[in-house]
Amino acid sequence: MFPVKQNWLVVALSAAGVVFILLGMMALAIPEPQEGIHIYQLDGHHAFYLMDIAGIFTLGLGVILTWLGGQFWTRQLHT
Repeated sequence: MFPVKQNWLVVALSAAGVVFILLGMMALAIPEPQEGIHIYQLDGHHAFYLMDIAGIFTLGLGVILTWLGGQFWTRQLHT
């Protein structure tokens, strides 16, 4: 068998993506009194706070990084 060349970009992107996904989920799980400033009121019972926006952004960044790692890994398999 031939040794497989390790592409550290795939590992780094995937690991960073998982970390950002976890951080985003933790930011979304913060209780309401600790969420920071009020950004937008949807109705009488629902609102967006600063940490909600930060959590959504961080979660999205993690998903994109993990997807990019998968795309690089797929490209590496086909070459």
